[in-house]
Amino acid sequence: MEKSLLDKTLSNYYPKGNEPGIAVAISQHGQIRYQYAVGIADLKTKQKITEKTHFRMASVSKQVTAQAICSLFAQGKLKPTDQLGLFFDDLPLALEGITVAQLLQHRSGIMDYEALIPSDRTAQVSDKDVLDYIRQTDTVYFPSGSQFRYSNTGYCLLALIVEKVAKESFAAFVKKHLFLPNAIRDGIVYTVDSDIPNRAFGYHPKGDTFVFADQSVTSATQGDGGVYLSALEYHQWANYLLHKRFPEAVIQDFLGTERLPVKDGVSYNLGWFIYPLERNTLFFHSGESTGFHNIVYLDQQKDLVITLFSNRDDLLIADAFDALLAVLKLPKPMGPSAENKSVFGWLNAVYAN
Repeated sequence: MEKSLLDKTLSNYYPKGNEPGIAVAISQHGQIRYQYAVGIADLKTKQKITEKTHFRMASVSKQVTAQAICSLFAQGKLKPTDQLGLFFDDLPLALEGITVAQLLQHRSGIMDYEALIPSDRTAQVSDKDVLDYIRQTDTVYFPSGSQFRYSNTGYCLLALIVEKVAKESFAAFVKKHLFLPNAIRDGIVYTVDSDIPNRAFGYHPKGDTFVFADQSVTSATQGDGGVYLSALEYHQWANYLLHKRFPEAVIQDFLGTERLPVKDGVSYNLGWFIYPLERNTLFFHSGESTGFHNIVYLDQQKDLVITLFSNRDDLLIADAFDALLAVLKLPKPMGPSAENKSVFGWLNAVYAN
């Protein structure tokens, strides 16, 4: 892995150290092989981005929510076939029969909560607010289980199910059962009063400058996008998945026979887009929220993890990630029908439904 070539490739996209930037890391066989960090984490204090800077994971968080659910499966406290009506009262009839497995796979048909938020709302929406919103409509996009439609709503409900079953907050459950056992001490699920060490704040480009864009009305939900991790912590997490979780029989079933086709040869389950390639499997996902763009890529056969975390919500990351794959001679994780699309752009189109 030629560091100088990787550095040159990334500096073509992120040449300036005095603006919001990016942290890139590559690990193989559980060891960090390459790191690159450039830019400012907080324009107010001028704190620089490093491998220990904590970024908002946005939808990359969904894999954490899914593993929290899988922990409850393993404990015998929850089943994939359990239905929403078992956990929540006063649901419309069309929602009562939606299963945990369908939420994990994005095949619930449930309404996007973003479409239900009143236009004059300024207070941040919580996962419990999401539940309240869907209680008010019996409209669904399709009968549950019949097709794929990416859903932030579903993963907010999964976080609430964790709280119901475990009888503790989602943030506390993740910390206790997933992060601390893997020596992830500072990574957290965001709450309004969170003290996030080495925190990157999010920014939006405007002309030749950047404006503060760290939070929005939908930035406080947890199950769909509320995790903060550093590049180093994420690699601890990803290698835990590759070496300990993915080999488990129930996880193998979810990532194999139980994965749901999306398009272009790509399937989905457990917070991952999944692309089988000969005898290998590639896992990938991105995160998009106000002020942050991220993308992660796992090559199971090569035991390789690649991450790009940025605190700016422009699209430089799309070309930078594809260029990195090309330098490393790694395949895009989509079929030939999508070979002319950027990986980040492909994902963005899926999220937009």
